[in-house]
Amino acid sequence: MKCKSCGAESGKYPLCRECYKKERAGSGFHAGQGQEEPHSDESRKFLYELKASLVTETERKFLDCIKSVLPEGYQVQPQVNLASFIVRTDGARFQNELYRNVDFMILDFSYKPLILIEINDQTHLSPERRERDKKVDRICEEAGIPIIKLWTSYGVNPEYVKKRIVETLAMLPVERISHFEEKKREEKLQTEAREEKKKGCYIATCVYGSYDCPEVWTLRRFRDKNLEKCWFGRAFIKVYYKASPVLVKCFGENIRFQRFFRWFLDALTAKLQAAGMEASPYED
Repeated sequence: MKCKSCGAESGKYPLCRECYKKERAGSGFHAGQGQEEPHSDESRKFLYELKASLVTETERKFLDCIKSVLPEGYQVQPQVNLASFIVRTDGARFQNELYRNVDFMILDFSYKPLILIEINDQTHLSPERRERDKKVDRICEEAGIPIIKLWTSYGVNPEYVKKRIVETLAMLPVERISHFEEKKREEKLQTEAREEKKKGCYIATCVYGSYDCPEVWTLRRFRDKNLEKCWFGRAFIKVYYKASPVLVKCFGENIRFQRFFRWFLDALTAKLQAAGMEASPYED
């Protein structure tokens, strides 16, 4: 059999080996009668392509200005990712908050990170961008690297840029400010408080066999929406939280104890539900 592209012997196949390879590679066939034109880059589709530049035209103007006023012994690097110079101390598996770029970094010639510079335009005034910028600020404050923010609305002012850089260099090293450890402690305390509330319904949980059931949901709503609103209700809750663990520990397996409190709590929850207290799932 002849190759349908180049006419060479191809055995029992419609294409010879060379034409088959080129077809698989997407680069067309051999020259010859009836050949297909090789694919050009313009006619092929790619998932990735290079940017024309690391910086925008506005960023380039600021970069040229920074280079012109930068004191001797320092250098500037554009488009630096936080993860390239900041690490988490807790060894967290996922560190997505560090996969953000800053516009410029000033380093010494040993490549030590010293100062970050962000070029802000009007897009930084949107709520979403403000939240992103606040997160970056807190991360950098914890790591101990200052950020100079230059707004495009004021234009490129070499004297001002030099003044900000020189003043910030003179402040180094800056004091580190802890944000996230405090937040983690607060979250831990809140979690412990929620767990303590769960443990607080000792007798109801013991009687009904579950913390999440319609009767206990009703009682939890009554506690949060009624008892906690008045002083004697809060006093009752405090006493209940102290006494109920002891009662459950001593008498929780006693049938009479369970029957009595089951009768009492059934009557109470029925009355509360009749008064409009919901028995649907409840998170406290």
